[in-house]
Amino acid sequence: MKTYKSIEETIADVQKKDKRYNYIVMIVMALMAAFIVTVIVYDQQVKKQNDVILKSRVTIDQLKTKELENEFLRERDSIRTDSITGLVTTLRQELSVIKKQLAKNNRSNSEQAVVMANINLAQDKLNQITNNISDNTIVRYYKRKADGNRIEDLIQNMKNPSFRLNLKDVPNDNGRYKVNTIWFGADVNRVEVSKLIAALKKIGVRISNVKEFDNPKTKDWKKAAIEIGYAPVNSSSTKLSESEVKNLRVNNNNIKYNVRFYSYKPDQRIKNRLTTLIKKENYAIKVYPDWKKQYSFFSKVPTVFYYDKDIKDIAEKLAATLSSYVKGVTFKAQFGSGYGIKQNEKKNTFIIHYTQ
Repeated sequence: MKTYKSIEETIADVQKKDKRYNYIVMIVMALMAAFIVTVIVYDQQVKKQNDVILKSRVTIDQLKTKELENEFLRERDSIRTDSITGLVTTLRQELSVIKKQLAKNNRSNSEQAVVMANINLAQDKLNQITNNISDNTIVRYYKRKADGNRIEDLIQNMKNPSFRLNLKDVPNDNGRYKVNTIWFGADVNRVEVSKLIAALKKIGVRISNVKEFDNPKTKDWKKAAIEIGYAPVNSSSTKLSESEVKNLRVNNNNIKYNVRFYSYKPDQRIKNRLTTLIKKENYAIKVYPDWKKQYSFFSKVPTVFYYDKDIKDIAEKLAATLSSYVKGVTFKAQFGSGYGIKQNEKKNTFIIHYTQ
């Protein structure tokens, strides 16, 4: 005889099945949740590892960059140190000879001429020492007795801009003429010329003539220098008008921006033209030695990097100026990552990558 469960037994069986089902569902849900958490954690770990790897690569590249820069600076400093040591040694010897000659009570005109020649040679050595320890623009000053020491004191103490003073004695100076002329080379920053004129004016030195070097025999080796001296007012050489002198006070503000110029396998002729143009545009520029290899951070195309969005227009203008100056070379302006740029440098620094 077939027996049937009571209602209470049937309900109890259903409840057991429901509990078993719910338990299974809970286990499945827990496993799914654990899987999802594992995937998320793994993904975050992978991202962190990738970030660490990327930062490590950037850090390694930066260290390599600094290492190469330091190697170049050490080599340059070593060369400069050897050069300076040699110059100082010969200068001491020459000054010793001069002292002995000056110790003589009676000197003929010919002896005086020899002493003056030795003084000039010693002064040239001092100029060479000055040139070896500074990258600033040379100011070659042909000193006049009538001006005393005020001009050389001014140039030696100027800070913005700073100059390298090359002092030159003027033979047969009768003391009646003061300096009245400034000459400058084609590669000289015009703002520096303007500031030098203004500084001379403040100490009472009147500059009547401002001229660019135009002598074919000398203008090439003088292209990065300024000279101060005397020239007759009615000189037949080309003289800048008053309005041209005023135009030396460049209206743009490029002088406040710093440009770092890096290159990899450049066309040296084009590189020289570009760096000369940047200086003519009145930017403060530092040119680094060519890279021996193309690191991952180095741009594949000529690029002007900027690091503050407020100077994007200046970067684009600089890129356009460089592109229009050299046929077949096109620069782009790009916002840089900022690695190696201090916070206080971002508003006034551009880094240029140039490669053919």
